[in-house]
Amino acid sequence: MSRRTAPTALRVARTGVLFFLLATAAVAVTAQDDDDVDRTDFSEPHLKTDAEVGPQGPHSEIEPAWILPDSPDGKVPVGHSTDMLIALANSGVKMFNVSHIEAQLLTATGKQVLKLDRYEYGQPLGPREQRSFRYPLVIDAETPLGEYTLVARAYYNTRDKEPFVSVVYNETNELVPPPPPPGAQLRMLQMALGGVGVVMLGALGVRQILGKSAPAGKAAAKKAGAAAGTGDGNEWLSGTLAGSENRSPKKKTKA
Repeated sequence: MSRRTAPTALRVARTGVLFFLLATAAVAVTAQDDDDVDRTDFSEPHLKTDAEVGPQGPHSEIEPAWILPDSPDGKVPVGHSTDMLIALANSGVKMFNVSHIEAQLLTATGKQVLKLDRYEYGQPLGPREQRSFRYPLVIDAETPLGEYTLVARAYYNTRDKEPFVSVVYNETNELVPPPPPPGAQLRMLQMALGGVGVVMLGALGVRQILGKSAPAGKAAAKKAGAAAGTGDGNEWLSGTLAGSENRSPKKKTKA
């Protein structure tokens, strides 16, 4: 298995430095116009194609960086397109043509599981400039979930068709199930909000019922207490001393 391109701390620092550059199409890092700067125009069709000989490795003046804006945790969904933003910075005076980028999934033992799509660019990379490229990671939905090593390479060449290749990404990623479609997400949100609304309406109804029954209960208790105090309407208490405890005795009149 190939080694990582840089330690994690160094990679994070380098990615942070070049993150601003990823948002631009091509940014010159200096305005100086030297006589020895290569100004080759790669717009001609024969200069956009790859060299016939194989690449000999990375060029010492090309510095790559990358970022996964939609998967910062390294979890890449299958059956879904995940963008990888790749930046190539040219610190030298030579002109390069970035021809294409390709990637592959490897097991822990280095066996290739899936070869991802190759994307053609044919974009110039001028002296002391950087250029960013969008590489869509489209992984087949049938690919088994789990951890894999994802390796991405950028291919570029000089005006003399001298080929080079840089490993721009070599990290362990976890393949996870695809996210629900936007319509399903909206329906789930609506169902959740609807459930909250039902609970709130139910609580409000219970409160209203309790609010109405409380005064009626108090009135009934008060009426019952009054009846008990006077003895009125309690025929079964007649002829007893019940209900007469607080009554004042009647004075007898003399005949």
